[in-house]
Parts: sequence; C-alpha cells; structure tokens
Amino acid sequence: MEQFIVDERFATGLRPLLSQLPPLVREQFTPQDNAVQRNFRLALFQALSRLDERELTVDQITAAQLPELLALAVSINPPRFQPTSLTPGKLAQEKAGSYVAGYLMTQFVDRLAKVGNPPQMVEELTVDAGDIMLAQFQRLRFNFNQRFTIADYLTDCKARTGLLTAITAKQAATLAGYDQETVHLAGQIGTNLGVAFSILNELERVQSSIVAFTTMVTAGQYPLPMLFAVEKHRDWFSQFFGQVHRPGKDQFEKARQLSVVSLEDAHEIAIELLNQAQLDIAVLPKGSQQCLSRLVNRLKQV
Repeated sequence: MEQFIVDERFATGLRPLLSQLPPLVREQFTPQDNAVQRNFRLALFQALSRLDERELTVDQITAAQLPELLALAVSINPPRFQPTSLTPGKLAQEKAGSYVAGYLMTQFVDRLAKVGNPPQMVEELTVDAGDIMLAQFQRLRFNFNQRFTIADYLTDCKARTGLLTAITAKQAATLAGYDQETVHLAGQIGTNLGVAFSILNELERVQSSIVAFTTMVTAGQYPLPMLFAVEKHRDWFSQFFGQVHRPGKDQFEKARQLSVVSLEDAHEIAIELLNQAQLDIAVLPKGSQQCLSRLVNRLKQV
C-alpha cells in the first residue's frame, strides 16, 4: 500500500521518543516495525491537527507518537504463534516480548499527561490502552477456532486496530482544541477508518503473496476473505482444517484462490466503514472536513 504524505516532524518523531527507552527495550524492535500502519495513523493525526491551521506544537508532534508505543507493544507480543517453530529460544523471545509490552504500556500511560491531555482524557486513553491488551488476550483464544466467524473478525479488529486508531484520533482532536463531543466523534471516525485500513491492507497481502497467506493461516489468524470462502465452501475447508498433518503447498494455494474469489465481499465491508466515516466527517466543523475527506477518498482508491 502506498504511503500517505505526512509532515517530516511527524514522520521522524518516533526515533527521539524511542531513544529515551532503555537499550534492552530498544533491542526488541526496530523503528520499521508497523511502518505501514504507523504512516496511516500519522496521516490521520495530521489531518485532525491541521484543522485550525495553527502551527504544530511540540506536544502535538510527541502525542502523535504515543499510540505507536502501544502499537509496538502489540506487535512485540502478538496474539499468535507458529506451532512448528516453538523452540526454547523462540519461547524465551516471546516471554521477553511480553515483558517489554508491559513496559511500553506503562510508558504510554506515563507520558499522556505530559503532552497536554486533560485528566479526563488521560483516564479515558488509559482505559482504552488496557482494553487493547484485553482484546489481544481474547484474540489469542480465537486462534485455530473453526467457529471464528466474520462477525468475530470485525469485533476483534474494532477492539484492537480500530481502538488503537481511535486513540490516535482522540489525541489529535483533543490537542487541536476541540470540545468533548467532537473528540469522541473523532474517535468514532478513527475506529472505522482503522478497521477499514486494516482490511484493505490484509486484502493486498492475501492477493499478492502465498507466503503471507500461509503464515496467517498456520498461525491461526484467518483473513477476512478466507472467512467468506469458508462460508461458501464448508466441506472443502472442513477437510483442509481436519487433516492430521499440515496441508501441502498446493492445498494452501487452493485455499488462497478460494479466498481471492471472496476479496470483493471483504472489500465491500471496508467501503461500508469508509462511507460511515464520511457521514461522521460531515458532522464535524466545516474547517475540519477537507483533510479527512481526502484521506477517506484515498483509501477508497486502494
């Protein structure tokens, strides 16, 4: 997916923040982790921050990076695993990831009040961050679950990716000086845009790479178009999942092709979310609509 154009101060703002973390923590990830998703969230923050045409403040630039601490926590301690590669070293690495994720969560909460958030927003964003971590646990319980449905997928995506994007949107709107009602509307817009972006990004991976598709499936993280395909070809997928041994490459390719046929079904859901976001954007103050509408239109072209 092509990158969104963001102010250089936003694009380079994460490195100074990460440089303040202990070396032992920094060793667990690279600034390139989550680069595609981070670029989108920064574009959203920028769209909301520029609405009043003021010069960006240091607090705004720093606040834009805080949700990325949560994003790194999520990525370093993902709710998935590859059963065939669970060596002692891998288990130790995943254990370390859980410790670092907790540390990053603490850093996120600790810095919220330091960038100008009022106490009520600090409390709200702290609860949101905790809810993301609980959603991570819930997603782990869904892995390899043959009863995982399209509705379950959307609920999970909203609770993790959607909520993370909502945090970004609420931070931006708060520091741009909007009232509480507008801030919460911005969060709602962020949720829908975050879920839509996640779906569109996943569709690209399913369509373009058998390796990415196989990795998702063998980790028990079934992509949305595959869930549509399962509903249409239950017998075939029952045999696919019911094998004693791992399916062969030809069977994974067959599963991917059946999923590719259902790409449009998944794409329609993303478009519905973008349409809802557009309706909500139209309720915002007029000066705030243009940048966000461009962002939505850009996603519709994916």
